Formats: sequence, structure tokens, C-alpha cells
Amino acid sequence: MKTLRLAALLALSAPLAAQQADPKQAPAAVDAAKAGIGKTFADPNLQPLLQDMKALVVAFSGADCPVSKQYKPKLERWSKEYAAKGVRFFVVAADDKVYGPIFEPQRTTEAFLLDSKGVLRYRGAVDDQYGIGYQRDAATKNYLADAIEAVLAGKPAPVAATEAPGCQIERTFKSMPAAAGKVTFHKDVEPIFQKRCVECHRPGEIGPFSLLKYDKAKSQSRQIKEVIVQRRMPPWHADPKYGEWKNDRRLTDVEVATVGAWVDAGAPEGDPKEAPAPRKFIDGWQIGTPDAVFKLPRPEKIPAEGTVPYRHAFVITKLKEDSWVQAIEVRPSAREVVHHVLVFVQYPLQRLKEQPPLDGGLFNGYFGIMVPGESPMVFAEGMGKKIPAGAILIFQIHYTTTGKEAEDQTAVGLVFCKKPPKQEVITRGIVNPQIRIPPGAANHEETATFTFDSDAKILSFLPHMHVRGKAFRYVATYPDGKEEVLLDVPKYDFNWQTCYRLKEPKTVKKGTKIRAYAHFDNSKDNPANPDPAKEVRFGQQTWEEMLIGYMDFVKTGE
Repeated sequence: MKTLRLAALLALSAPLAAQQADPKQAPAAVDAAKAGIGKTFADPNLQPLLQDMKALVVAFSGADCPVSKQYKPKLERWSKEYAAKGVRFFVVAADDKVYGPIFEPQRTTEAFLLDSKGVLRYRGAVDDQYGIGYQRDAATKNYLADAIEAVLAGKPAPVAATEAPGCQIERTFKSMPAAAGKVTFHKDVEPIFQKRCVECHRPGEIGPFSLLKYDKAKSQSRQIKEVIVQRRMPPWHADPKYGEWKNDRRLTDVEVATVGAWVDAGAPEGDPKEAPAPRKFIDGWQIGTPDAVFKLPRPEKIPAEGTVPYRHAFVITKLKEDSWVQAIEVRPSAREVVHHVLVFVQYPLQRLKEQPPLDGGLFNGYFGIMVPGESPMVFAEGMGKKIPAGAILIFQIHYTTTGKEAEDQTAVGLVFCKKPPKQEVITRGIVNPQIRIPPGAANHEETATFTFDSDAKILSFLPHMHVRGKAFRYVATYPDGKEEVLLDVPKYDFNWQTCYRLKEPKTVKKGTKIRAYAHFDNSKDNPANPDPAKEVRFGQQTWEEMLIGYMDFVKTGE
């Protein structure tokens, strides 16, 4: 019976895989007739909203959808601006029992524009500023605003219907009873969520909703199926053909099929007695109680909208003696607005000759880091990083807006080695600051190289590019001329900058050359591209580009 059940689940995985698609796409126009353009909505619940109005916008939103949150300030602003023109904005929760059945929206952020007679004139995205996996500084296509202006002028909308970004809207909010042999939440799905998902999907963490309870998982079940079928979640972008990683987050084909079967069956709960024991998490610092904590001198204020340039803060440690660090954890106080943090060490003035040049984390790497979806830096016994007495910590923080104002006071916690380690962990950037990406180039390649001047063991890799980043690969050329792919990331995602930690350190001999191959998409088909007509060069800001192949390693010989 168990074998038959497993076979059935694996059979499901074929059609699931066929549904995979790249979600990083701007809204596309769709067939107006199929979208219902021209249909008259005569439901009595709409009449009070249409009374004395020239047009009505009904926009669907989801409290747990990141894209909905980003559009919230814009819709609120437009509601006030368009009121003087006789246009009413009505924002509705995605699970609304009255207006949901009237319009049958497919996704949060989907907007419906009716004229004064209740005729549907536009349906789809607000614009192309925000979407799954991308964010622009400003919209380049203003679908809804253009449609409103057209209706006010008595003209058809320039684009009548588009796809909408955002999260899938549940069609039913009542789970079906579990039939005999059916996949159920507590017995089959909750163990998967416990193992793979709840580290991020729980209160206070980066996941937009919690998966600790059945009711919440049920309400998000269609969206959950979509993101795991498309392999967007859990986020993992390395090609499995190369390397073995101790932080590999991928779901197996069987796990994907199990969750898909559960959703297709109506998300049945099953017997709570079959639930796994709740996973226990450490509240606060994941590295345990730090020996030292250093935080920003004052909270940083983050606006609700717009682009926030990198911010820098300097923190005096007042350490009395040189110390070796076993674990480093960067901990924001407002996790939702912090994209990533780099921490650098500046030596005191009297010891500047001992310090490698501070280059913003390029060739000389960083002391500590926090990137999306990553765990703290914890080094094996006998390894550590050095921080001198009197050091100054420099925080470089990339903030992102979420549709809501916030304040953040990021801190870094350190756990010191019990005794001086035998090996110093070196973070090195394989960098090419001379990159030039031509306008419109869809797959432009640039490279950078580094040669080991000693025998060494590589501990991890962390590729870094910005929003035009498309793919990244590390290739080793050994002293005997043989080549080996160490890591291949065929679909780089700026939103999830994973540090790929090797299961076993990779031993390399002196003279081994590591070449980083980076591919960039500067075309109009990249929805995150700020300006496809511009040649792009190296720079810190998101609208510029970088090619940095970070490595952590220890030297094992001279």
C-alpha cells in the first residue's frame, strides 16, 4: 500500500513540473473578451458605490501578500487624488464573501474598473512597478491610471486587460473531509512544513505568513502549491549537478507532489493526533547568548515607498583586547525592511598598517553578513575571524520599502572563541570592477579570477550581483590543468542571496585558479531592469551592477 501511494504521488510530479514557469515577468496583456471586458455588473451591492460616480475601481488585496502591501500606499494616494474627478476606489480583502463572488478575482492586486453604468472597462494589474521577484523604482506601464483617464474621456482603455501580479486567491475557504488514503495536513504535509518552511514562515521572521497552524496553511494552500511547483520556495538556486551543500533547502519531488496532492484534495486537515511534535526555536539570538552585542547608534527611519540608497553607520566597539570570533549574527529589529547587511572591521588609527584596505567588501570581503534567507555565520571548532581591540564596526545596510513606514536598529552579536583558533577564516571577493554591460544585452558575460597563493580549504560561496544578474558560476582550474565546476547558479535571484555552504570543505592546492562567470540581462524583458537603454557599469547601488564571487576559506599551507 505504501509503495502504491508513493508511486501515485510521483506520478503527480510530472504534471506539476509541467506547470513550472519563470514568475519574474511583468504583467502581460490578455484577451479582453475572456477577461469579461464589456460585461455589465448589476449586483445591488455595487449600486451604492457607483452612485454619483463617473467610475469605480474595485481592487483586491491580501494582508499576507508582499506585493499587495507594496501597492497599498499607492492605492490610498490615488483614492484621494481621483475623488475630485468622480472616481471611487474600493479596496477589498481577497477573501471578501460579498465582492469576491461578484468579480471572481484570480490574484491579490487585481483591479476592476467599472464605468458609471457598471460596465467593466479594465481588469488586471495596477501597473508594472511591483511583482513576484522584482521591484522597479517607478512604473513604466500605468495600466490602471491610463484606463481611468480613458474612461473619463469616453474612450476605451489603451490596454483592456492584463495579468495581475500577487498571490493566488483561494476559491474555497472550507477544507474537504479526508477520504481514506488521502493526503492530510497533520500526517503528511505538516512534517514537510516543519522541516523545510517554518524556519522562515513563523511570527517575527521573513515569511509573509506563518505555517505553524493548520488554518493559516489552509487559507494559503493554492499559493503554497504554486510557489513550490515553480520551485520559488523554499528559495534555492544552485544546480544539483555540482556540489553538495549542508544548507540545501530544496524540496524533493515526493515532497512537492505530496503538498500538491493535499491542495488538490481540498487541503484536508486529518487527525491532529497524527501531527509531528512542534518544532522548537530559539527566541532571540540564534547563536545563543552573544559575548558582545553592537547596534546602530540610533534607529534608521525607512519610508513606505521609494528607493532607499545604501546607508552606513559606524559603531565603536571599545574592545579592550584582540579577540577571535566563533559566531557572528546580524540581527535587524525590523526584519521586513532589511534586504541585506554587510559589516566591516576598521582597525584603530595606531594599527591601520595591519588592516587590509577597506574596499567596501570587494576583494577583502566582509567581517559579518546578513542576506535574505541565510542563517548566522558559525565557524567550525578551530576556525575563527579576528577583531582587534578598539575596532570600529562599519554597517552597510540595504533597506527596501514594503508599503509601510518602519524603524530599524540593526545589531550584530559575537560569540568569541574559547581559545585562539588554528585557522583564520578569510572572506575573499573574486571581483571585476571593470564590467561594462551593453544596452539591451540579454545574456552578457563578464568574468573575474582569483589564484590561491597557498594550499587551502574552501568553506562556502556567495555570488553577488544586482537586479540585472541572471546566472553565476564558479569554476576551478587546478595546477595540473584540470577544470571543475564548483557551483552553478543558472537562475540568480537578487532577492535571495544564498551563501552555499559546502558539506565538506573543498581542498585546493596552491596555484589553483577560481574563475567566476557572471551573466547579466540588461534587456527590456527583465522586469527588474531600471533602464535597458543604458550601458551599466560597476557600482554599489542597485541600479548599477556588481560581479563579486565571495568565498570563505582557510589556508592549510604556505
